[in-house]
Amino acid sequence: MRWLTFIVFWCLVSATASARIGDVEQQIGDTVIERQSGDTLTSTTGLEIESYDTVKTQQGRTSIIFVDDTRVDVTENSKLVIDEFIYDPNTKTGALSLKTGIGTVRYASGQIAKNSRQNIKISTPTAVIAVRGTDFSMTVDETGSSTIILLPSCTIIANERVCVVGEIQVDSDVGTVIMNKAFQATVVDTAKSTPLKPLLLKLDESFINNLLIITPPKQIDDEKNRDAIKAVANILDLDLLVFEELNRDYLAEGEADRWQTDLDFDPLAGDFLFDALDQSMDNLVREARTDLDRKESNPKLGFDAETGVTILNQDPRWIYIREGASGNYVRMELQQGYNYSIDHNQNGNEIIGFEINPDGGSINNNITINQQN
Repeated sequence: MRWLTFIVFWCLVSATASARIGDVEQQIGDTVIERQSGDTLTSTTGLEIESYDTVKTQQGRTSIIFVDDTRVDVTENSKLVIDEFIYDPNTKTGALSLKTGIGTVRYASGQIAKNSRQNIKISTPTAVIAVRGTDFSMTVDETGSSTIILLPSCTIIANERVCVVGEIQVDSDVGTVIMNKAFQATVVDTAKSTPLKPLLLKLDESFINNLLIITPPKQIDDEKNRDAIKAVANILDLDLLVFEELNRDYLAEGEADRWQTDLDFDPLAGDFLFDALDQSMDNLVREARTDLDRKESNPKLGFDAETGVTILNQDPRWIYIREGASGNYVRMELQQGYNYSIDHNQNGNEIIGFEINPDGGSINNNITINQQN
């Protein structure tokens, strides 16, 4: 009788450990799922997800819907570990623990976050994120440095799109920040560093991917530089209110006068990770950002990561170049001395009111480009 009881108990535990906790909703490209048992599976749409699975994307993207309606989107060359998932569908409570090892992962809250938010633990190598019913993204580079961006949560109610913004708390070993505005961001370089003061990014949803590792948003770079300058000033006992030399960028002086050729255009700098997996969220986010000014200021020369536009100075002309992930490509030669406002839609990846030489000429030119595959 004891032997039979042991066999029954062991079977129940094993069945629970390997039970389905979600499904792959969409698979694009190549991804593997590593099981706790040691098995490695090729991810396909409809594949069942289990506790302790490790999701490793290669040249692919994977969207997972858990049984409590939590959603995670894993972009190319990323790693997500499901450390724990417990859910009671009767009470809609449970526990969830996820870890992003590298790359970019987007998280959208489900029932567990709504009813048991104290049991949600989402982490990166340098930060722990406490979720209070919202969406956000995590981008982790090879050193573990983590960029966390708060996103609006959007849904359809009575045929109307409704977007709200929740709140997340980002902790390192030595500091905490709270973010409660859409597109606020922080960076945690190491577990022993204080999270960067939250910054409000002027960033389109389609640019939240691994390009953030290569080309961080300018606001983040500027804030990190200011923090570094303040740290040096504290050591040297400098008064930044009277020491203006730190604000002078000698490298930028003369940059505007440098003549450029098409060899200065880097086609690899563009956002080639944009695809249909982002499109539904992109449309929701655009509706949610009516309170934000989406116009771009006079563009800097070279590649602009926020818009995907490259501007070259070939006096007496500006060269405008934009290439999309789907292969759409535009190159325009624009006479300097005139004003240009450009609306450019590349298969849904859209910029509005991109300005070149504003208030610098006597004639205003409005240009609309709509490219669809």
